[in-house]
Amino acid sequence: MPVSRLHRVAVLVLEGAKPLDVGIPAQVFTTRASMPYDVRVCGAEPGVVAGGDGLSYQVAHGLDALAWADIVFVPGYRFPDREDPPEAVVDALVAAHDRGARLAAISTGAFALAATGLLDGKRATTHWHYARALAAKRPSSGSTRTCSSSTRAAS
Repeated sequence: MPVSRLHRVAVLVLEGAKPLDVGIPAQVFTTRASMPYDVRVCGAEPGVVAGGDGLSYQVAHGLDALAWADIVFVPGYRFPDREDPPEAVVDALVAAHDRGARLAAISTGAFALAATGLLDGKRATTHWHYARALAAKRPSSGSTRTCSSSTRAAS
């Protein structure tokens, strides 16, 4: 039986990236012999990316990883309501989508996807603290506020 190609996963680390949000996809889709994934952690360019909560990330790949990936994760980052990601990041996300890559946001990473216009006319959500800010900043994204507890979920 032929060996199938590994699923290529890019984790895009933006300025102010939240440690848990970066760690989840990097660990779940880790590169190891027992998993069908090849993971690249990337930034707007290779090098150090200042993260949130006092951490920084040394990323080996730049936006070329988005052109390579089948799946792109955009982890949450601090202060997403203040400014959009750099234009090169937005353009690379759109290009990845246009060639068929799947894009997924974790928490406030939804702001980066909303900046691309790809969420226009679609329902989207983000971290509860920023839900109203996403709706105000990108009203065409159809942001919904979702709250959940162990006994019920409402939107």
